[in-house]
Amino acid sequence: MKTSAVEIAGSQLAAFLEEARRIVGPERVATDEATCRLMSVDFSEIALERAAAVVRPVATAEVSALAQAASRHQVPLIPRGGGMSYTLGYAPARPGSVMLDMRGMNKILSIDLDNLTLTVEPGVTWAEIHAALLPTGYRVGFMGTMSGIQATVGGGLGNNATGHGRGDIGDDLLGLEVVLPDGRILQTGGRATSPALPVNRGYGPDFTGVFIHDAGAFGIKTKATFRLQRRPQGTAFVCFGFRDLTAMVDALCAAERLGVAATNMAFSDYHHRVFSEQKPTAAEKQAMLRAIVASAPNKLAVVRQLATLALSRNMSFLKKWPYSTFSMVDAFDQASANRGARALAAEMRRFGGTPLNRSLGIVMRAEPFMPIDKLIVGREGECSFPSNFVVPLTKGQELVAACDDFFARNQSAMAAHGVTWTKIFLVAKGQFGLEPIIYWQDRMNPLRYSVLSDGNRDKWGKRPDRAEARAFAVDLRRRLAEALEPFHPFHFQTGKYYSYRDALASAAEWELVEGFKSLIDPPRLINPGALGLT
Repeated sequence: MKTSAVEIAGSQLAAFLEEARRIVGPERVATDEATCRLMSVDFSEIALERAAAVVRPVATAEVSALAQAASRHQVPLIPRGGGMSYTLGYAPARPGSVMLDMRGMNKILSIDLDNLTLTVEPGVTWAEIHAALLPTGYRVGFMGTMSGIQATVGGGLGNNATGHGRGDIGDDLLGLEVVLPDGRILQTGGRATSPALPVNRGYGPDFTGVFIHDAGAFGIKTKATFRLQRRPQGTAFVCFGFRDLTAMVDALCAAERLGVAATNMAFSDYHHRVFSEQKPTAAEKQAMLRAIVASAPNKLAVVRQLATLALSRNMSFLKKWPYSTFSMVDAFDQASANRGARALAAEMRRFGGTPLNRSLGIVMRAEPFMPIDKLIVGREGECSFPSNFVVPLTKGQELVAACDDFFARNQSAMAAHGVTWTKIFLVAKGQFGLEPIIYWQDRMNPLRYSVLSDGNRDKWGKRPDRAEARAFAVDLRRRLAEALEPFHPFHFQTGKYYSYRDALASAAEWELVEGFKSLIDPPRLINPGALGLT
């Protein structure tokens, strides 16, 4: 009697898991349904396959041995970081896939202030890096995503993370250590010639960029070295309110062209309500006080920032405004930061902005990382997912208008399903970024439930299943991406959601990507489906 393909795959998986238990120990191999289900879903609400097992390595040698075993037994491997994906980044596309939970590789290996480098493992979170560097007076230029309490360096590298600080994750990256699909260990950039002390990515061809925003398709990142920079000794905050959307977008773009701010963001009325409704506990207020004292560049700045917060009255002033911008100006000293802030404020006034209390900027610099449930769950416990679209500054107005028009055309159907939306704006590096966020009432999938605080689990953890509303929201998000595709937007966090192949200028680019994947991973075992590489 012939052996079926399913039986062969099952025996290969069993053989791999037997090896995996020898490599990492049986306690770091999980096959129970609850763990595999939790680790297989993301915030996209699109169901693919469920992982057959979850393996938790803690060292590069273990990752290499696991990749070799997976190659021998033809078992798909998927690296997973903090799980903050909303684009199916680590969701298994093939049955029988094994998830590598990289959070166990969470060491900060080196903070070298003499040579201005930081080396970390991929499971380190941005919040952990922030806390470790704060006493040193140094930082990485890109300081992490808003989800940095849980989001990891490895996930950020695979998604080309952007957020706090100026630029994105690759700007200060000196090199990587990557385990290739066959288990070989590759050093890139400055690490290729000097793994212990990388200085420059440019000695010969630099392959570091190939592994940035690869969605984990080309290998498993096990170390990253970043350039450090001196923490600014002066910081000023600029916040303005706007009544008119067009004027606000023009002002935001003008702020980016001025070039004095490390961060330029804007919010609309939904987030104004979120910020104004927050009522911190006594413990949270004490934590904020400690954070301000630790992060402010000097003692006078501490006094000024605390006085500003005292006048803000929980940011209730924001509810009066449909739009607000906030910017952070960093400089060598406070006088220089203040000069930059005055120039930026003049630009905001030129477009009709009104100065606001600067408390929002102060809070976000002191505590840059938000609780995950505040990011991914709405004010009333709604499920949500964002999308992101990045275009040149000159296309920002058209992109916003097209986005608003799309939701206006769908408003009746959205109301029928209880679906709402809002948007966030970000400019950086000559780019205009728009992040529409869709909300709907529904049950919490395992990942959403896992990030809820205890209080919010009591309030929202047992919501009824609203499959019809969820399906509508998923389709609405898909159609939004289609509607804005004529702008040829850049997307962060491509994963398995955005069509990378269709975005390329010609067949030559895709042939190169395909060829590289075939060279290093002929059987397509590392995160199959990522970037559209099936």
